[in-house]
Amino acid sequence: MKMVKSLLLGAAAGLVALTGAQAADLPVKAKPVQYVKICSLYGAGFYYVPGTDTCLKIGGFFRAEWNFQSFGSFAAQYNNGAAASSAGGNDSLHTRTQRQLVDRSRSVVSLDMRSQTEYGTLRTYARGGWQWSTGDATVGATGATAYYDRGFIQLAGFTLGKSKSFYDFFVTPAYSNQTPFLFMDTGGTGTPLLAYTAQFGNGMSGSLSLEDHNEQHLPVVSIGGAGAAAPGTNSLLTGIGPGGTFGAGVTNPSSSGGNKAPDVTANLRVDQAWGSAQIAGALHNNTATYYFGQVPATGANGPADRLGFAIGGGVRLNLPSLGKGDDITVASNYCSGATRYCSDPSVTTGSGSGFGLRSGRTIAVGWFDDAYFNSTTAGSLELPTVWNVIAGIQHNWNPQWNTSLWGVYNNYKANSNAVDTLVCATVINDATGLAFGAGNNAGCANFSAWQVGSRTTWHVVTNLDISLEVMYTKVNSAMQGVRYASTTPGTSPTLVGGDSDFFAGIFRAQYNFWP
Repeated sequence: MKMVKSLLLGAAAGLVALTGAQAADLPVKAKPVQYVKICSLYGAGFYYVPGTDTCLKIGGFFRAEWNFQSFGSFAAQYNNGAAASSAGGNDSLHTRTQRQLVDRSRSVVSLDMRSQTEYGTLRTYARGGWQWSTGDATVGATGATAYYDRGFIQLAGFTLGKSKSFYDFFVTPAYSNQTPFLFMDTGGTGTPLLAYTAQFGNGMSGSLSLEDHNEQHLPVVSIGGAGAAAPGTNSLLTGIGPGGTFGAGVTNPSSSGGNKAPDVTANLRVDQAWGSAQIAGALHNNTATYYFGQVPATGANGPADRLGFAIGGGVRLNLPSLGKGDDITVASNYCSGATRYCSDPSVTTGSGSGFGLRSGRTIAVGWFDDAYFNSTTAGSLELPTVWNVIAGIQHNWNPQWNTSLWGVYNNYKANSNAVDTLVCATVINDATGLAFGAGNNAGCANFSAWQVGSRTTWHVVTNLDISLEVMYTKVNSAMQGVRYASTTPGTSPTLVGGDSDFFAGIFRAQYNFWP
């Protein structure tokens, strides 16, 4: 019996061993490997870079738009040299380079990388891409232009690189597809800077920023100079404002000096559940090159530098009682010798930093410059003043539809004796055929303009928006009554300075893949 029992136990043990050996030979299902791990430290869309503790979010957008009398969503069809263009009428007084309908497509990619350090969160951010607009050199890939508006490092309150100006407050894209012309918002372009932001708690913060001078620079203009002739028929078709040609021999070249110092901006800001508010200021140095054709007894080659400034403030209020996501923003700015903090003309150097709008025989004109000086008498820099007020409100009808309404008013005063005596006293009054004269010339370069627009957006599906915006612009012209002669042979000989207005519109489709 014992022998039989031993044989049975041995057989059982052998069977178990054989079964275990066979099981070991069977394939075993591998554990799933998480090649991309979600990073929840900084919000949705972040993933850990494999093998590191750095979190990355890839974003961007794709845009297609059609602009009617609004050049590529950069202000309306009065920008810079378009002064001689028609807002829908006969365009024979110009070289026909202006377009009423402009197409644009833009593709943008953003990279947001963050990691924790002993000094807090280290963040690097870059955003850029490509775009093509009607009028670019080639329709194909070689005609596309680069787009780069962000590239900065942030750590321990410091921001270094290209980012939005710390002076800005009004967020244009919240209410409009249009790049502003009568106020400044660097959100769509960015500006090189070195800034520090201190957090005071309870949503309070303060920032000090050194920002690139050239980003906010407009021409410093020399009035008069060698070769000035007697008053004659005026031509404004080769340039706008003192940077252009105003009379027979009275040329007014740009005399902007170099970049001696960065702009200094600062703000105090609060962000809380009810909304946000800010007050800000900026200092901007104005430098001229030299007096044209003058060797003054003082031995000076040009006027001394003069410091300009800008101050601004605004408030944004959330309006949950009207609808989820509804809000209203009101802001205002005052600028002296720092004009671009109150405006955004396309030309920032050289001549022609203004605009014009022709309707029939009437042409409304104005210009934005940082300073003027008299080269004939070796005068000092004279600073213009500008102020504006901007407001915008938006309402979400439901999750699919949103409508906004916005408006802006801008008022410009040249404050320049050089302009009054060498330009205004020289130009011809169309009503009399005579020069305005010393007794009736003060302030002829002053102007104002206002604009109002409304945009409706359809959120078709997640991340895809289709919007239509309509805008109205009114220009209360500088140089009222001034006679402008055409420089194009065989065309109508005379335009007259006066007020004008027009409509513009933007239709846009945009797909957003993370911010």
